[in-house]
Formats: sequence, C-alpha cells, structure tokens
Amino acid sequence: MQTPSPVIVSAKNSNLPEDTMRASRFSLFAAALLAVIFAALPAEAGWGDIAKQAADEGSKAAGLSYTPSEAMAGVKEVLTLGSDYGVSTLTSGDGFSANAATALSLPDSLSGLSGSSSLLSALNSAAMDAVPETGGIFNQVIQGLSLADASSMFGSGSTSITDAFAASSRDTLKSMVKPVVEKSAAAAGVDTYLTPLNAAMQATGSTTTFDVTDYLSGKVVDGMLYYMGVKEESLRSTGGAGASALLQKLF
Repeated sequence: MQTPSPVIVSAKNSNLPEDTMRASRFSLFAAALLAVIFAALPAEAGWGDIAKQAADEGSKAAGLSYTPSEAMAGVKEVLTLGSDYGVSTLTSGDGFSANAATALSLPDSLSGLSGSSSLLSALNSAAMDAVPETGGIFNQVIQGLSLADASSMFGSGSTSITDAFAASSRDTLKSMVKPVVEKSAAAAGVDTYLTPLNAAMQATGSTTTFDVTDYLSGKVVDGMLYYMGVKEESLRSTGGAGASALLQKLF
C-alpha cells in the first residue's frame, strides 16, 4: 500500500477565518524560533554552521516561507519600531502625563505639601528630556539580542514579544538609563523643588525618602515598554500593514 504524502496547509491560502490563520502563522513563527535555539549553540568544529543550516532546512520542510534568521530579524524589527514609537509619543504633546498608564505621581508624603505641583512638573520635564537618549539605549539592547533570546518572544498574546523583552531586559535597561535620568533631572532643576519639600516632610517626623533617580528611571523605561506594546499590538492586528515586507510575511 502506498503511503499518502503529507499535506501542508498554508495559512495564507486556506479558507479558515482570519483570526485562525493569524494564530497559525504565529505558531509557525514560534516553531521557527525554537529551531533557532540549536543555531545559537557554540560553533565548535563547525557545528554552529551545521545547526543553522539544519534550522533553515527544517523551516523549509515544515512549509514555512521564512527562515529562523528572518524570524529573529522580525523580532528585532517589531521591538525597534515599538521603541521608535515610544520615543515619538513620549516626547510630543503632554508626554508622560497624556496617558494614565505612563503618568508620573508623587509619594503621598510629598503630594500634599506646598510646592509639590512644581516638583511634579519638573519631573515630567526631566522624564521627557531623557526619552530620546533612552530610545538609543533600547535600540542598542534590542540589536544585541541573541538568537536564543528570541525563542520565548512569540506566543498567543497580542504583546508577547514586548512582554518577553521586558521580562528579560527591564532591569538592565533601568540600570543603563539611570545616568541619563540623573542628567535630565539636574537640567530640569528637580533638586530645587525637592530639597525644601524633603525638609518640610522631615519636619513632620516622616522618615520617608524619595529616590528621584530610581523612580524616574523606572517610569521612563516602563513608559517606553508600554508604547512598544501598543505598537506590537497594532502590527499584529493589521498583519504588519505599513511595515516591512518581512513583517508582512511573518504576520
């Protein structure tokens, strides 16, 4: 008896609903990225090149229209587009205060004191001023991602790439951004407003301290990650419309 040939269904050419087709493409994308793990193994005695070749051949055998290296390029493009979107959004209009998800606030011990509104305004200015250089730091970290890093960056969630990037890189990003924030806080005159407020707070017997650099660094990084997620969700929902031909193929 002749063994029937395997049938490979193309998500792009099937009659399945669009949501199902998109989920299928994401699953295939994830499969390609899992193959990338093997390509990222140490290249001793030529095994690295062999593994990469095997991963690419495996993706073709699975009926994929792209290779693991293309999938990795897609991950970096999604994150870079998100980073650029974060910079443009957070440096225009009201910046951080334009959205409740990114808005800055003061500790309760400071917010009720006279002059707290001036401090909050200075913090917002410092955060906005830190964003352009922060965007460069984000893109540096994104371009430094390894093939293995990408293996967990695809899933069924609408922001799974951004979420995985945040989980693996947020602490590093915050540490790298701190010197930038210190510089922008000094330029915005944050200490001019914070020093008398701290004195007034301590006069009430409060021992609370407000670490401006740590707080602002966290808010700048989280603000960028928030808008990166917004951009990723948009790219996924439109099948990469307006982006590169690669992303349109992958999504």
